Amino acid sequence: MVSPPAMRTLVTMALPYANGSLHLGHFVEAIQTDVYVRALRALGRDVAFICADDMHGTPIEVNAAKAGVPPEQFVERYHREHREDYAAFQISFDEFYKTHSEENRLHTQRIYRKLVERGSVERRDVEQLFCEVDRRFLPDRYVRGQCPVCGAKDQYGDSCEVCGSTYEPVQLKDPYCAICKDAGRGEVRPVVRRSAHYFVKLSQYQDFLREWTATPGRVQPEIRAFLARWLAEPLKDWDISRDEPYFGFEIPDRPPGEEKKYFYVWLDAPTGYLSSTDHWARKRGRTVEEWWGADSGTEIIHFIGKDIVYFHTLFWPAMLHASGWRVPAHVHVHGMLTVEGTKMSKTRGTFINARDCLDAGLAPEWLRFYFAANLGPSASDIDLSLSEMKNRVNGELLNNVGNLANRAQSILWKSLSGNLGLLPSDSEAVALWNQASLSRAHAMEAYLRYDSRSAVQTALALSAAANERLQRKQPWKIISSDAEGARRELTLAINVARTCAAMLQPVVPRFAQGIVEQTGAPLPAVTDNKPLEETNIREPKPLVRKMEDDDVRKLTSRFVGEGGAAAEAPRSAPARPDAASGSAGAAREATSEGPREISVEQFGEIDLRAGKVLAAERVPKADKLLKLTIDLGEAAPRIIVSGVAQAYRPEELVGRTVAVVANLPKKPLRGVESHGMVLFATGGPRGFTVVELGEDVQPGAKVK
Repeated sequence: MVSPPAMRTLVTMALPYANGSLHLGHFVEAIQTDVYVRALRALGRDVAFICADDMHGTPIEVNAAKAGVPPEQFVERYHREHREDYAAFQISFDEFYKTHSEENRLHTQRIYRKLVERGSVERRDVEQLFCEVDRRFLPDRYVRGQCPVCGAKDQYGDSCEVCGSTYEPVQLKDPYCAICKDAGRGEVRPVVRRSAHYFVKLSQYQDFLREWTATPGRVQPEIRAFLARWLAEPLKDWDISRDEPYFGFEIPDRPPGEEKKYFYVWLDAPTGYLSSTDHWARKRGRTVEEWWGADSGTEIIHFIGKDIVYFHTLFWPAMLHASGWRVPAHVHVHGMLTVEGTKMSKTRGTFINARDCLDAGLAPEWLRFYFAANLGPSASDIDLSLSEMKNRVNGELLNNVGNLANRAQSILWKSLSGNLGLLPSDSEAVALWNQASLSRAHAMEAYLRYDSRSAVQTALALSAAANERLQRKQPWKIISSDAEGARRELTLAINVARTCAAMLQPVVPRFAQGIVEQTGAPLPAVTDNKPLEETNIREPKPLVRKMEDDDVRKLTSRFVGEGGAAAEAPRSAPARPDAASGSAGAAREATSEGPREISVEQFGEIDLRAGKVLAAERVPKADKLLKLTIDLGEAAPRIIVSGVAQAYRPEELVGRTVAVVANLPKKPLRGVESHGMVLFATGGPRGFTVVELGEDVQPGAKVK
């Protein structure tokens, strides 16, 4: 059964960053969220769909300076562009606002002052890297150097892409300012300086967060497992401050004479959900307390990507709880977008902006249908294959549902004056019509489970059943001998098509609106099982354009490579392991390299063997590392360090037979000598999935 219509629901999606154009990865979340919201509206819910542009932070301040414009002007340009792109893809926000607003400043200060009142904020000096050329402290993304653990060069200031270690920027060896490097000034070495920063003692809210995350329905089961591992150890204090220059809100109530400090963007960005609701509500004579009040009864639902789980499931609920606001009812996490089997990356030539897709002629309905038809309730990654999108749009949306509606309406229009009759009364027809009603309910329940894939499949199955009957009955052949019998069959087909359109309306609203316009009647309400009978339809027209091979070529020509140049059309290829690491796929999207071809002889140099995991344990002071003891059929087991501690608990790997690269040299990682590499695939609900061999494969067996 679907839930009651009176429930008040506030739905958000993660705020896009006003530092560049929207790309297709943004629209995985935007479309998933919009589909859910449209389903709620179809159920009669009191729903608000709220979003905003995230407008603060060092990247915006730096890039605005490069562009020679004030940050306020820089972000407004992208705000206008984002608004237009979302509208083009039919994302139906009730409010798309901005975090650089007076409402957000006031709400951020209110949350901060509540934290101070509760004794949750501590001011203390920290050591930071300071660039004497740029005259600024360097956040971790703006300093690079040599990993203090494995020695890998050109690593970010917070974590190593090679060994997975995390650390502080001041721990980097031979650090240099990334801003100076990008500006062509070479590798300018920063100095260490001290600065007063403000920290939230997150551990004060650990018991609350354990209870909140363990409550059924808060997050998906696989996400709950991640959070349980984080919450098993004391949470670290959270630095909520940044030094100037910085584009953001100044921290109030500081000691006299202290240099300016600003709120870290990850404090005021999620507060944008609250302040944007406030902005929207005031315009309608409503209040923000009606939606965010602790006792408001509102069901608050956040849609996010799995890369920002920590902020939305630990920091943000703690901030809301501390400041007396309502905490989220559910945080729904989706996977990342890959393109033709690889990460979406300029380096790999698999990056494309949303605007480029529109300019290349992509119909927004195609992408909406493809994403929704592939998105289930888990956090699994979703792959964009243009050939698969073409096949699914043409085979399912056009030739299944579209064909049912267009064929039946065209025959009725041309041969029977466009007049609908009554439904057939035979038992099969009655069963099909009852199936339509049940399918509608099942589809709506699937939408509420965040399972648009199942909802789409339910609509397609119903349409296929109606198409099968229409083809078997062939009413066009009996028009001259039994016009009313033919009219009844066509009336049934058109009514089933209307039901399918209603089921798919959250996914493809323009397609559904086409059915409305051609039948001259609104789509049936969820609880309305009354057919459209004995009325006139309007002249039918195609409901969706066919996706041609030329459309695929035009889209692939818009994929962007490094430097902004158009890349060759991406070819399907598996994500390759990062051979320098103890685990696969650890490289970040921005720095990953495309696969290069190797010879059979070169591949033969890789000694892949089966290894059985005998023991596993965490590496002290390394959040991402596991120490694995593995039997490779040798005289003694090997020790291999893998950077997958956030994907697997140690006990989950014990006893498994895995694929191991056995001929890598020994390498010290966080004081542990690692000898080899266990293979993991990127993707899946965990983020990494171990490459597992059958139980009957003996340790040491060659993998070819």
